[in-house]
Amino acid sequence: MNHLKQITQAKIDVRFYSRALIKIVFMVTDVFPENDTEGLSPLMRKKALGISSFLTHGTVKTDLDEQKQDFLTVMGELRDLLKLATIAQHLKYCSPSHLNDVRAGISNVIDRLDKLVILIGGFEK
Repeated sequence: MNHLKQITQAKIDVRFYSRALIKIVFMVTDVFPENDTEGLSPLMRKKALGISSFLTHGTVKTDLDEQKQDFLTVMGELRDLLKLATIAQHLKYCSPSHLNDVRAGISNVIDRLDKLVILIGGFEK
C-alpha cells in the first residue's frame, strides 16, 4: 500500500475509533445516577464528542502543522476524559468494568492516532 493510501486509511481508522469511543461513553454515562451532582455525565459526553470533532477536522486539513495541533489537542482531551471516568468510578457512578471499557476505547483512539502521526512525520519540525 502506498504512503498516501496508508495515511488515508489511518485517518479513517482514527475517526472510526473516536466514534466508537462516543458510543462507549454514552453507554457508560447512561448508568450514572440521576442526581449526578458533579455533572460528570454531560462533561464526559462533551469530551467524547469534542475528541471526535477535533479528529474529524484535523484529518481533513491540508496544513500538516494545523493537523498536528488538532491531534495534540485530542491527546489532552483524551487524558481529561480518562480523569473524568476515573472520578466517576471512584464516586461509584459506574463499575470498574465500565471504567475499563472507557480506558479501552481511549486506548484504541490513541493507538490509531499514534499510527497516523507517525505516517505524517511525527510532531517534530
